Amino acid sequence: MLNKIIIDTDADNEIDDQYAITYAVLSKKLDILGFTAAHYGKDRSMEKSYHEINHVLHLINQDTRYPVYKGAQGAIPDKFTPVDSPAARFMIQEALNCADQYIYIVSIGAITNLASACLIEPGIQKRVKAIWLAGRSWPQGGMFFNNRNDILAAQVVFESAMDLTLIPAKATADKIRITLSDRKQIKDHGEIGRYLWKLYMRRWGIPKSVYDVAAIAFFTVPEHCTVQTVPRPALVMDGTYDHSNAKGNMNVVTDVKPDHIRQDFFKALSRMNN
Repeated sequence: MLNKIIIDTDADNEIDDQYAITYAVLSKKLDILGFTAAHYGKDRSMEKSYHEINHVLHLINQDTRYPVYKGAQGAIPDKFTPVDSPAARFMIQEALNCADQYIYIVSIGAITNLASACLIEPGIQKRVKAIWLAGRSWPQGGMFFNNRNDILAAQVVFESAMDLTLIPAKATADKIRITLSDRKQIKDHGEIGRYLWKLYMRRWGIPKSVYDVAAIAFFTVPEHCTVQTVPRPALVMDGTYDHSNAKGNMNVVTDVKPDHIRQDFFKALSRMNN
């Protein structure tokens, strides 16, 4: 049985979200329930992410297959007040409808939508497994883009009863990189391949970490991800972890094999030629 997942993404912010969406759809190893748009701390960023998700799905010829929902426009105001949105309601609906198995919510942006869903309907916490790509290296942590854009929402998730897997952006996910030598592996595979390469070349061919691909590799090639179960620390406002105040457990992806993951991504992308 394939894992049922919702992908929550700030797709307009960087180039790695587009790579991750493409990888997830073309891998054929996931039961994707839908996509939700996350903000990235700027005006209209959620709306831009919503349109970018739809654009990527269109280039993969899958724009009618998956629902896409708009999320919160910005961060939660405090740890008790959700930002209601179609995205949060979709997460709740799917979690409650899948009583026979967990659903996975893969957050590769600010985690506002999932935190809001939990605040609106706490009962989903026992039916959801959260995969979040954020923060600096384990075990110290620290601010990095995704946790910085809504640290209060991150604290809600850390303090919840949800099963949580953390994928540190720094020193883990950033090992997966695209370089100029990957041109043929990417650009020659349909409209989406040309688009992914165009996004990369906006960086003048400088090697680029595609962090969010690690969150998909966690499902598609788990054998190439090192996962540890650890005491679940408190998350401090500066993004660091307070290990003296741990409650329960969580999982942390402490390492990845970038070459193996890159090859699996290229294999998935090559399906655009079939």
